[in-house]
Amino acid sequence: MYDTGRFIFPMRFSMWAWKLCGMFNAPVPKTLAYRVYCYVFYACIMAIYLFALMLNVFVPQPFEQRVFFIMYIFLTETAMILKTRTIYRRFDTVWSLYETTLGPSFQPRDEQERELQHRTLLVFNRWYYIYIFVSHMAAFGTGSHLLSSEYRMPFFPWFFGVPYGADAPVAYYTIFTYQCFGMYFHMLLNTAGDTQLCYLLQMIGIQLDLLAKRFCQLGTSEEFERSFVPLVQHYNKIHRMLRRVENLFSLAYFVQFSVSGLVICASAYQVASMLNLNDFSKLMNVFYMMSMTMQIGLPCYYGNEVTLKSYALTNAIYSSRWYSMKRSNRKSVQMFLIRTNKPIAATAFKYFNFNLPAFTTVKCFS
Repeated sequence: MYDTGRFIFPMRFSMWAWKLCGMFNAPVPKTLAYRVYCYVFYACIMAIYLFALMLNVFVPQPFEQRVFFIMYIFLTETAMILKTRTIYRRFDTVWSLYETTLGPSFQPRDEQERELQHRTLLVFNRWYYIYIFVSHMAAFGTGSHLLSSEYRMPFFPWFFGVPYGADAPVAYYTIFTYQCFGMYFHMLLNTAGDTQLCYLLQMIGIQLDLLAKRFCQLGTSEEFERSFVPLVQHYNKIHRMLRRVENLFSLAYFVQFSVSGLVICASAYQVASMLNLNDFSKLMNVFYMMSMTMQIGLPCYYGNEVTLKSYALTNAIYSSRWYSMKRSNRKSVQMFLIRTNKPIAATAFKYFNFNLPAFTTVKCFS
């Protein structure tokens, strides 16, 4: 039942990341070694790392560095925690949504529909490869601090009072490695959360495309009476699925949208102030800014596609040969058109819409 090999590569990689981070909370037997690994991971990479991160907010440091630290790391980690909590606590609901995308009702019926789905998912994969590459470059870019002679830490300078530096190089490299591993795992969790939302929105958009095609093919009263009710039921299923996706991810993405403007602003300032182009540690800021931009840009893009395809569905219904059907069928089409005139849209707490205007608003704010 919990076979991950049936999904496209972005989802398989995300599920591998959850397993690596102990968040694949499927109700299946786990080996003793894996359970021990999960507990060690929760303690060292989640609890201790995040606790040290939180304490660094109160460590004496220059005001500018404190502001950037809070915007850069603390706010981003908050959104990551909420996404990960959603996956872990509501794994059954999340998995049922994945099963829906592979279910019989979501499968294409003919070669034209298969080609449409394949072409759309191919574009999805390309965007994913760009996003995961940029995110990995931002994470691996932390290693550039080793080129500096200042013994700087990649993320937070204080680690439970342990001294490090030229006089304690072993402690420095140990803490440095720990922070890099911690941030890499957190990056995996963050990108996995974004990937799953984009995937679900993409699959909803594909189903709206297929519905539009099927409505356009209704040409006679006989075809209408045979297909109209199943098509409306499928539309209702898509609408319910979108509401379930909203309920799952509203809180996490409400926080992410709220803080993204500040984070992108801080990142852009850091990039603009790169006076020394030979300081490779500054490249991390470039990739971090690109990653954060895609982190809000991709959900907005796919949410916007859902809304546009909902409009396109209304046009497709109206473009069918409803005028040549029986009067009762024409009335049914009219009633359904009244319903679809209000497009379906994904929101975060009914406040932020997942669309391109919301993305441009965040960019303008930053």
